[in-house]
Amino acid sequence: MNKSFEIESDCLDIVKRIKSIDEDYFVVFEPVSQKFQLHARSQGRNSYCLTFPFDTLDERSYFHVLKTRVQNSDELLKMMEEKNSAIEKAKMQEILNDFKEKLYDC
Repeated sequence: MNKSFEIESDCLDIVKRIKSIDEDYFVVFEPVSQKFQLHARSQGRNSYCLTFPFDTLDERSYFHVLKTRVQNSDELLKMMEEKNSAIEKAKMQEILNDFKEKLYDC
């Protein structure tokens, strides 16, 4: 049975830097998925916050935590909506182009 374990320190002080954002944060390594996770003690038993999208714990992890904080949720939602709108627009253009191509092939 592989149990996850808390990373208390690292050579680049990433955990220390993450704790400087919020002292309740702690980083866990999950051996099965081979991923690092962020948790917050203030959330009680359901302490999970996020899984880092990186294979290593480095500066990107620190900036990812800063970017995904609740305080930045309005900005994140705005960015997501803009990106989704652009994807939808590109998809509609692709459908229109396919339709025109098929129309002129007849």
